[in-house]
Amino acid sequence: MGQKTVLIVEDDGILAIHLRNMLVGLGYGVSEPVATGEAAIAAVAAERPDLVLMDIQLAGMMDGITAAGSIHSATDVPIVFLTGYSQGPLLQRARTAAPYGYLIKPVSRHELAATIETALNTRSTVSSGEARIGITPFIG
Repeated sequence: MGQKTVLIVEDDGILAIHLRNMLVGLGYGVSEPVATGEAAIAAVAAERPDLVLMDIQLAGMMDGITAAGSIHSATDVPIVFLTGYSQGPLLQRARTAAPYGYLIKPVSRHELAATIETALNTRSTVSSGEARIGITPFIG
């Protein structure tokens, strides 16, 4: 398998650079970070990353939850949310987008590594299960 790629969706440029540096240090390929939900949808369609690291509150008309819902309905790319909030209605709403994980800012290298590895492994397990289900003949 090749290097896994991550798309960072974060409107704080300094944080996006920090996340990019951590991800590169962990051995991931990193697409050019984007700052809006609309740009995230376009980038996922064009680049097909292995994972999207998405801030919930973004610049622009579309927040990260709405963008994640659009991405989820069109692809099977796992999404991990970044947020400055650990509870409340925003996180309740975020659950509807079926994320593979949450990271509370500020994010440590260890938390980032563990969450991304878990999300990618979960996606791999789900894909394997779907493939097995798809080739299992129906006997009725």
